[in-house]
Amino acid sequence: MDKLLNIAEVKPKSVIIDGRLHTKFKNSCKGKSMKIGAVIEDLIILYLNDPKALQKMIDESKEKQHNYV
Repeated sequence: MDKLLNIAEVKPKSVIIDGRLHTKFKNSCKGKSMKIGAVIEDLIILYLNDPKALQKMIDESKEKQHNYV
């Protein structure tokens, strides 16, 4: 009884990615029968092929998120 269980808490899976973001991405991939590692590999390949274009997309996405908050 000394220990309390907090089910809502999401522990980080990585020191690189926030635990909540990882869980959201994992659930999204699972719903589409995709593997997380394969998606990440594809994103890395895209970035290596055209880093400026992908960075522009990232910046635009962050700007949209910032405007909605």
